[in-house]
Amino acid sequence: EESYDDYGQYDQSYDSTMMDPNIAGDNNKDVYCPNDLYRFISKRNGINYCSICGKFNHQTATCVRNHIESRHFPGRFHYPCNQCEKVFDTNTKLNNHKQKHRHEVNRY
Repeated sequence: EESYDDYGQYDQSYDSTMMDPNIAGDNNKDVYCPNDLYRFISKRNGINYCSICGKFNHQTATCVRNHIESRHFPGRFHYPCNQCEKVFDTNTKLNNHKQKHRHEVNRY
């Protein structure tokens, strides 16, 4: 089973100043495609932060976007594998799965 539960390698210090006070209970509002998740990223001193919880930060916006998708919008989007019938609920899970297909090809 695929999972994206390990954020251990990233700095997860809590900074309440990074929380967006305009974002309340209904985070699903106006989120229609995965790129909409980038709207929930704040940047300060070259570091990207999750503006929903303020608990996750990283140098790259994509890592913060992945956190936002898996923690705040679980199951919101579906990502089908173009090499088999499996469908995943995060882009990260799909990418991890695709690595298995690449390893299968490299075995032969």
